[in-house]
Amino acid sequence: MFLGLHKRSIQRALGVLSLAAAMLAISASSPTALQATQEETQAVIEAALTIPDDLSAESLEAIDAELAKSLNPKLAILFDATQPADARKVAATELAEAAGKINGSTLPLETLKRHLLRRTALMQAALLAGEAGDLTASQDATAEKLTEAVVAAETMLTAMTNGAGWVAYLHLAELKAGSADDAMKKQVLANLSASDTLNSDQLLFLTRPALQKLKAALETSLAASSVSGDEAAVRAALNAQINVLLTSIFAWEKNALAKDAESTRTAWRSLRSRFPAASEIIRPVVNENYFNHNVHFTVSEDLLSRLISDYRTESGCIADCIMGAWVTGSQTTTVDVRADIRPSQNTAAFDLNVNGNTQSNTKAQKSPATVWTNGNHYFWMNRSVHFDGRHVNASGASFNVDTNSRTVGLATEYDGIPIIRGIVRKMAAQKIAESKPQSEALTASRLRDEALPKFQSETDKQFATGNETLTKMLDSLERRGVAPDSISARSSNTHIAVSSRTIGVARLGGSVQPPAALVARGAAAQIHQSALNNAIDALGFQGRAVPEKDFVTELEAALSDLFQREIKLTNGEPAPPAEGEEAEPPTIFLFSKTDPIRVRFDNGQIILSLRTGIRQEGKEEIPEETVTIPIAMSLQNGKVVIEPGNIAVTGRPTRSVQIKRVLARRIVRKELSPTVDLQAAGDKTLPVTITNIQLADGWLTAEME
Repeated sequence: MFLGLHKRSIQRALGVLSLAAAMLAISASSPTALQATQEETQAVIEAALTIPDDLSAESLEAIDAELAKSLNPKLAILFDATQPADARKVAATELAEAAGKINGSTLPLETLKRHLLRRTALMQAALLAGEAGDLTASQDATAEKLTEAVVAAETMLTAMTNGAGWVAYLHLAELKAGSADDAMKKQVLANLSASDTLNSDQLLFLTRPALQKLKAALETSLAASSVSGDEAAVRAALNAQINVLLTSIFAWEKNALAKDAESTRTAWRSLRSRFPAASEIIRPVVNENYFNHNVHFTVSEDLLSRLISDYRTESGCIADCIMGAWVTGSQTTTVDVRADIRPSQNTAAFDLNVNGNTQSNTKAQKSPATVWTNGNHYFWMNRSVHFDGRHVNASGASFNVDTNSRTVGLATEYDGIPIIRGIVRKMAAQKIAESKPQSEALTASRLRDEALPKFQSETDKQFATGNETLTKMLDSLERRGVAPDSISARSSNTHIAVSSRTIGVARLGGSVQPPAALVARGAAAQIHQSALNNAIDALGFQGRAVPEKDFVTELEAALSDLFQREIKLTNGEPAPPAEGEEAEPPTIFLFSKTDPIRVRFDNGQIILSLRTGIRQEGKEEIPEETVTIPIAMSLQNGKVVIEPGNIAVTGRPTRSVQIKRVLARRIVRKELSPTVDLQAAGDKTLPVTITNIQLADGWLTAEME
C-alpha cells in the first residue's frame, strides 16, 4: 500500500513556513558599527531640532496644498525647542488628530499619514520624557552586564590564533576584574570602533557579535556615570540626550545610513542607562516604530495545501494466509495529503491530514468453502505541526479507519451434490457472518500497522531534514553576526504569518507593519528597507575594490553561504553593448568603507544609493562619490516593470558624466515575468503570480496568488 509522502512535500511546507528565516539575508541586521566621535556627538547635541524634510512645507504642498496650510503652523511649533512645552504638546495632539483623519486614498497621502503619526508619537513621548520626575541612573546598568560581555569576548578571542593579543589590546583582564576606570573603558571603546585606518578585513572582524556586545556594554557602563551635578544640570543633560536620539532617528529615516542607525542605538542605550525613567516613556514608541520586525510573510491555507498536496495511487497483489484461509487478489490504494491551518497565538500551527481509501477484490480459500469479497476501506491520519520560526515540532500521528467488506460470491466443495449443497452453503454463510467482526478488526489492524508507522517515520524524516537545513542557515547568519533576535510565528483559521527582526547592537528595524490584503489563495511578503540594507552590510563589500565581472559572482557566493543553499542571480553572461556603442573597458568598483550600497523604498520607487569610486583602464580613477538611482517598480500589462530614472552623482561634472555612462549601460529598463514557480509535492511545480506591488514608507509589499 502506498502511503508515503514524497520527500519534497513536507520540505516545501517547511520552506514556506521558514521563509521569514530564509529571507533573513533580507531581514538580517548587520552589526557593522562606526563609533561617532565626541566632536560628532557634541555637534548633534548642539544642533537645533528641525522639521524632517518629508514634512517640510514644500513636501506637504506637493502632496496636498490645503492640508499643508493646516499642518505647517503646528509642525513649526512642535519642532521649535524655544516654544513652551505646553504649546508643543497641544501642537502634537492636534497633529496626531489631523493625521488620523487623512484619507490615504493615494500612495503619497498614505505615506504622509504614516510619517506624521510616527513622528508625532515620537515627539509627544520625547516631550513627556523630558519632564520625567525620576532622574536617577539605572542601578543594574553595568557591572554584571559588562562582565558577561567581557567573558563572551574573551571566550571568542582565546579560541582564535593570535587572540591573546586582542585580549590584551582590549584590556579584558582589567574589565573582568572590575579595576578598569572610565578612561580605560573609553580607550577600549575607541579600540573597538571602526576608523579609516582599518582595512576591510579588520572592519569585518569588528562586527563579530561578541565584540559588538562588549562595545554596547561599555557604552552603557559609561553612560550610567556620565552626568552629575544639580537637578538643573541633570535635566539639561536629559534633554540634550533626548535631542541626540531624535536627531539621529530623523537622520536615519532620511538616508538610512549605518552611522545614523548606530548613533540612534548609542543614544538609546545612554538614555536607557542614565535616565531609565525617561526612557520608559519613549520605549513603546521606539519599539513600535524603529525596533520592530522588518520582514513579514503570510501564507494562506489554500497555498500551503497546494504546496503540500500529494495525491497518489498504487496497486498491488494480495497473497497471504489470513484466519487460516489462503487469500489472493488485488488492491488499489489512493492517498490525499492536505494541510489544515489552525489558530495559534505563539506558533504557526497546522494539521497534516491524510485521507486514504483501499479497494480490494479477494478470493479466500479454506476447505470446504471459497469466498469472494470486495473491500472498500477508508482511513484517516492526522499529525499536528507547530513552527516557532526556528524549529518544527510535530505531535504523534493519529489513525482512524472505517472498514467495509462485502461478500460477492461463495462456493463449496459440495455444490455439485444437490441434497447437501444448500446445507453446506448455509453453514458457510453463517460462519462468514460470525467471523466478519473479527475479519474487519483484523483488516483495520493491518491497515493501521502498514500505514501509520510509515506516515510517522517519513514525516519525522522530513521534519528532521527541514530543521537541520534551518539550523544550518541560522548558524551561518550567526557567524556573520546577523542571526535574528526575534521571530514571531502565529496562525489563524486560514493563514500562517511569520515575522522576523534582527538589529544586533548597531542597527534599526522596521516601523509599524503596513496593511496588506489577506490573499485567500496565495501569500503576501512585506520587506522593510532596513532588512535589505542590513543584509547587504553582511555581505562584506565595505572598503573593497571589486571588479565588475566578479561582483555578481561574489554576491551569489556570499548569499549562498549566508542561506546555505545555491543562489543564482544571472546566467553568468554579461550584457552585450548596445548596437553602435563601444564596449566599456573593464571596470573596478571602489566601494566605500561605510554604506557602500543603500536602498530605500518610497513613493513607488526603489532608491538605490552607491558610495563608490570607479577605476577603468586608460581613464582617470574616480574617487568615492555618492550615486543615487531611482528605480520604479510596477505591474504593467501583466509584467513586472523595472524602470530606472535619472542617475544623480555628487562631485565634479566630468566625474559625474563618466559614472553615469558606466552605470546607465548596466542599470536598464527590464520587463520580468510576474510568475514564479514554487516546488510543490513530488516533481510538480506550483506557479504563483505577483498581483500587487507597493513601495512606500520604507516597505516593499508584494502580494501573490
